[in-house]
Amino acid sequence: MKIFKILGKIFLLFVTSIFLIVLFVFAFFNVAKFAIYSEYYQIETNVCENPGLNDNFVCQGIAVSEENDCILVSGYMSDKTNSRIYVTDFSSNSYYVKLTKNGKPYKGHVGGIATTKEKVFLCGSGCFYILSLDEILNSKKGDEIELVDYFEIEGSASFIFSNEECIIVGEFHDGGQYVTEHPYETGDGTYYAIMRQYNINDLTLERVYSIRNKVQGACLTPEGKIVLSTSYGLASSEYFVYDVDDAKKSDKVFEGSPVYYLEKYEKKV
Repeated sequence: MKIFKILGKIFLLFVTSIFLIVLFVFAFFNVAKFAIYSEYYQIETNVCENPGLNDNFVCQGIAVSEENDCILVSGYMSDKTNSRIYVTDFSSNSYYVKLTKNGKPYKGHVGGIATTKEKVFLCGSGCFYILSLDEILNSKKGDEIELVDYFEIEGSASFIFSNEECIIVGEFHDGGQYVTEHPYETGDGTYYAIMRQYNINDLTLERVYSIRNKVQGACLTPEGKIVLSTSYGLASSEYFVYDVDDAKKSDKVFEGSPVYYLEKYEKKV
């Protein structure tokens, strides 16, 4: 019996030591992150609480309607119910609408969302859906929105951005679980993913960008910059900032439109 007591104490001491080590490492990195990612924390701004996080909602995309002082958040449900669009304001007051297609619950990934003054664009599988912003804003919590109007593309539609002039739709490539088949030899190596830029009025393809791996989102800034956000797994997420005018026009054509390479970035955060 004595030997078991000794072994029990040793085991308890071992477990306690491991717990304290893990606690110390966690506390250390929780403080160290402000130094490691200081550039990010200097530009970070808290806007609102991410809605639906305690309601089986898995957030995938975000867009801001400045004219209506609201934020749209798209995502799917871990309990396999209808995918949703949450509408929240800058005081974190929110409600959601449920998505349907052909009269049935739509459970798609809805990997990104974008908006103009009148429309909302929502990424789907090989397409993006076009919705009325007024319909969403005039809905009540739990109302259903039918996905009717959509625009098909070849390949995946992982993220989306829009302004009053264009729509940008891009795909995600990590070289492992998620693979796209649009290889281009750039000055920065082989890129396999692309993003398309469409005219906002007639949805004609204006240009195609060859982009780096693991891009989860993109935007155009009023200053003429393209910002790509990359993240996957446990690796550090990064922002890459490019000047639109520095995009290298190649001799390649995709679906009748010129292909540009985003090779040299101005800044990485």
